[in-house]
Amino acid sequence: MSLRYPLHTDRFAEQLGRHWGWLLALGIVELIGGAAAIAMPLIGTLVSTFAYGWLLIIAGILYGAHAFRTRGWNGVIWHAALALLYLVIGSLLLLNPLAGAAALTLMVAVLLFVTGALQIVLASRVRPRDGWGGFVFGGVLNVALGVLLMAGWPGTALWALGILLGVNLVFSGVMHTWLALACHSGHRDDTHSMHAA
Repeated sequence: MSLRYPLHTDRFAEQLGRHWGWLLALGIVELIGGAAAIAMPLIGTLVSTFAYGWLLIIAGILYGAHAFRTRGWNGVIWHAALALLYLVIGSLLLLNPLAGAAALTLMVAVLLFVTGALQIVLASRVRPRDGWGGFVFGGVLNVALGVLLMAGWPGTALWALGILLGVNLVFSGVMHTWLALACHSGHRDDTHSMHAA
């Protein structure tokens, strides 16, 4: 039994098939960038810190613009305060990236620990349903990673964000490369069957 997807999905797949090379190039760049971040985690950490700093500055500018344009709105003071906070934190990350990396690493460690603990609690609530073991496994892994990062902090700040960025880029690169090759193969098969008909 085959599943039929809506027409817009077919069009999307056709577009991906026609332009598979760009998707493949993206996947390869992500794989190279991820491997570089894993091989040189300090540089990956600094890149992550700078990128986050710039994102906060851009968000601060947008919040500020929104606050300025909506002066009559009750929430304008909060948007102006958020704009200032984002601009200050973003600037601090850019001015002192090592201290920023230490702060971001600690935030990631706490996030992993809390997320893991919540996953374990959720697993206990859905037990004995299928898949509850996956929640426990993921939760324990997140808690362990959070504890590892906190126990070695601030030293973990020198490599943690770079490794996480690298792993993320490698997984994303593998996914995009696989998708590009699958779309190219599907598009080639569709084109071949159209010419045969």
